Amino acid sequence: MFMGNAVDDRKRAEPAMLQSVFEIAHEIRNPLASIKGVADAFLQRGQLTTQEREWMEVVRREVGKIDMRMRELLDVTHTRVFSFRQSSLNDLIGRVVRLATHVINQRPITIEFVDATTEPLFLYVDPVRLEDAVLNLVLNAIESIEGEGRVTVQLRCLTKNYNSHQFHHALIEVSDTGCGIPHENRRRIFEPLFTTKPEGTGLGLAVVRRTVTAYGGRISFKSKVGRGSKFVFTLPLRSQHHPAEKPD
Repeated sequence: MFMGNAVDDRKRAEPAMLQSVFEIAHEIRNPLASIKGVADAFLQRGQLTTQEREWMEVVRREVGKIDMRMRELLDVTHTRVFSFRQSSLNDLIGRVVRLATHVINQRPITIEFVDATTEPLFLYVDPVRLEDAVLNLVLNAIESIEGEGRVTVQLRCLTKNYNSHQFHHALIEVSDTGCGIPHENRRRIFEPLFTTKPEGTGLGLAVVRRTVTAYGGRISFKSKVGRGSKFVFTLPLRSQHHPAEKPD
């Protein structure tokens, strides 16, 4: 009885907590934009020393990481309208891999993009949201690795036949050689606010699933403790998909 009451209390408290987080995230993003603007202005100056340029790049990178976390908070705590356009998944994943290489910071980790497509794959998506979702998985993969390891991001096309019709899907796979996900946590990893990281927000994977669902796709994963994990986005390849906002 006591445990049941505790769970109910937590569920009742979450909406108010998320609303407070939403308001805080809005307040933080404005000064972040100013900091990034100043860093960009300094980087455009030609007389910076190599050390000064490295410092400004660090500022831009760290601001970008904070801004991504703020977008996660906004995505979880508020219904957000997507900005859709036809986008190349090949180019999008290439950008994610390039961004992630800056996060490694001399660690013995290799990030590889395996493009297994025979032609470019285009999808009508909000590229910023989908890029954030893939980047989130790649950063999680990096964090799961202690010491030497590898993160592989693969893009391929899957064709299935059903009732004499062909259905095409894009598969985005993010695999790592990290620590894996303990069995007791696997049912909860997509829950908002659930985290096992001391500094984690517990929002990343919840936002990832919400983004993929908004495109009519799904996300699945496999994991072995001590061996690594693989997350897979399955996204339908169709010409038009116009959800006005994210589903609850």
